[in-house]
Amino acid sequence: MKAVSVAYAAALLFVALPAAAADKGEVDAQRGNIEEITVFGKHLSPSAVHIDVISEPVLDAAESLARLPGADANVNGRLSGIAQYRGLYGDRVAVTIDGIGMVSGGPNAMDAPLSYLSPMITEELILERGIPGVASAPESVGGHVDARLARGSFGSSDELRLSGMLGLRYSGNGDTQTSAGRLTYANRTHRLSLLAEADRSDGIDTPAGRISPSQVSRDRFDASYAYSGESTDVLFFVGALETKDTGTPALAMDIRDISTAIYGAQFSRQLTPTWELHGKVGYNDVDHIMDNFGLRSPPPPMRVRQNDTEGKGGTFELASTVELGAATLTFGIDGRRAEHASLITNPNNPAFFVSNFNNLERDLTGAFGVAVFETANSNWELGLRYNEVSMDTDVVGSGGMMGMMAMNVQELADAFNASDRSKTFGSVDAVLKYRRTLSDDLDLIVDVGSKARAPSYQEMYLWLPLKATGGLADGRSYIGNLDLQPERNNEVVLGLHWSTGRFELSPRIYHRDIDDYIQGVPTSNMTANMVATMMSGAGALEFANVEAEITGADIGWRYSLSERIVLDGNAALSNGRRTDVADKLYRLSPANATIAINLIDDKSSVRVEWLGFAEQDDVSVYNDESPSAGYGIVNALWAWEPMSSVRLELQAINLLDKGYQPHTAGINRVSDVDIPVGERLYGAERSVMIGAMLQFN
Repeated sequence: MKAVSVAYAAALLFVALPAAAADKGEVDAQRGNIEEITVFGKHLSPSAVHIDVISEPVLDAAESLARLPGADANVNGRLSGIAQYRGLYGDRVAVTIDGIGMVSGGPNAMDAPLSYLSPMITEELILERGIPGVASAPESVGGHVDARLARGSFGSSDELRLSGMLGLRYSGNGDTQTSAGRLTYANRTHRLSLLAEADRSDGIDTPAGRISPSQVSRDRFDASYAYSGESTDVLFFVGALETKDTGTPALAMDIRDISTAIYGAQFSRQLTPTWELHGKVGYNDVDHIMDNFGLRSPPPPMRVRQNDTEGKGGTFELASTVELGAATLTFGIDGRRAEHASLITNPNNPAFFVSNFNNLERDLTGAFGVAVFETANSNWELGLRYNEVSMDTDVVGSGGMMGMMAMNVQELADAFNASDRSKTFGSVDAVLKYRRTLSDDLDLIVDVGSKARAPSYQEMYLWLPLKATGGLADGRSYIGNLDLQPERNNEVVLGLHWSTGRFELSPRIYHRDIDDYIQGVPTSNMTANMVATMMSGAGALEFANVEAEITGADIGWRYSLSERIVLDGNAALSNGRRTDVADKLYRLSPANATIAINLIDDKSSVRVEWLGFAEQDDVSVYNDESPSAGYGIVNALWAWEPMSSVRLELQAINLLDKGYQPHTAGINRVSDVDIPVGERLYGAERSVMIGAMLQFN
């Protein structure tokens, strides 16, 4: 363990442990009522961490993850943050919205799942700490994050009443503007809700210059109806996302248009006092256009590219829960159906095309069972799941190329088309969670699990060396591998949750042993290497199964010095490495810590926080990953509520105007801009944001 990692962890514990000692013996008789403590919209409990995104002054909800222990985001653009948890990211971390997974339209995760959220109309993000239960989400090998839209509340009487919210935020950095609104018409049984948010920005400035392109244009809408009866609850919703002309400088292209229709429904029915039936279904349809010439300096005419992609599909779940004395049993089936297509063209050459993904299907069907046993001082949860993933795609091809390039590309297409492209993977997940009360203020937490993930469609079917890698953003060209096996994460988590009336401390240590971890390695396909070298000057990487492990620890804590002064913070460190060769895993968040002081008054509150990240020089050779320097920044947030219906905000990000480059930020791929090609993107310069929210009943 690096000395700097130890220093960060020690700094946090230095603050936390004396507080614990001072508070030792002060036991709250109603301890069950204080397991979730709110500090500026963050709640810490033994099994999950919640953050109220609606109060977070961010554009991308993924930015809020850094405030949660063990979590971070890989950022490729201002709306393209990819969730990372304990060293795993991308498809390994399941992200759901109101419990329903989204089908992304772009093969490079420009529309990562969290981009379908607009923060001012999002109620909260919930990070499931430890190993997610088998019923949480299929293929959640690395973690699970759920987001809930802020659709308003039911009323307290039979009278239908109108309530709502209007919100505005503005930052001078990039002329960034957000406007949002909600209308809810509800009584105790029925609720109609309309949500809308518009986000606009000219770009983002850093101490090293402007990130270009980094402009933003996103509109998000949602309409819903909910019914809450004596034994039945129902929710129906429809939504839309329109993202236009939004920069992704760490990727080969930028967003020109993402047009998405979203539909969903949920229900629960209490059949008897001990038997409940519940289910959900969702569907979304994405049309996505990206290019490398509209928002950035165009390349030579023959290298101009436009990519038209489609993604559509849905998820479903039907489950039954039965209470049998001290035991609760849940059984269910769920699934996901997804279709993808991608066609690359050159507007300057009508004959040029690459059928990147053609009528591709990836379907998952699962069945799960969970048994929960409770005693006076312990809780056991045992879950088993079986997943079957089937994948297939039509033949691919290309045109409009010349000479050796045309011959090599055709050879790759012919070999791919002649292969057996229909694949089926079956896997079993098992998770055991144990919670034991050791004393009135201390719980022991143990998770043991083994969970699998079938290859993504990019890892399997990327037949031509390209950078469409689900957001890896390392600048390398990849090809898929039809011989890939599912990835399996075998994990152990050990933790404590120490909670008294004034103090809360929740540390975890974990070890992940990952069999058949999927990552790129230098390919032995000489034709692919020649094509990649002609296109990018470097050989191709091929997705392959390797062996890996990740070991780490994270902690969340809170201490109330008084009713008006609260300290809180997080700390995390992880070390990920290949175990079959001497190499580290790519793009892991370095050791980090957050320490904040919150000053709370009847009508106002102030939060001043320090975020520190250690240097990261444990980097991946295979991904040409560059090390990063450590840094610390200070943020401040003031909120004033002169009356219960009005909230005014003033926030300063990077108060000391420090130049820094987050290790999980992408590498710039855009030429002729302030930040050189190949250099890691910088964090924003000092930015001041003002905001106002009006709620009415």
